[in-house]
Amino acid sequence: MGRCEFRTQTINEDVILFKPNYSFEKRQKEMAKKKKKEEKRQRKLEKKNNSDPDNENTAPSKE
Repeated sequence: MGRCEFRTQTINEDVILFKPNYSFEKRQKEMAKKKKKEEKRQRKLEKKNNSDPDNENTAPSKE
């Protein structure tokens, strides 16, 4: 992605250039950003839950 490519089609020795679909590329880029942002949010949430001292499951017991 990221680069513009023109596709070609040959019909009876005539070359037809198709315009690049910029809206599709933009949508794909936005979806990738959103996915990456969500993954980062999940990692931060997991890290916070694992290091949270109030969490009884991960806190060492002091007896």
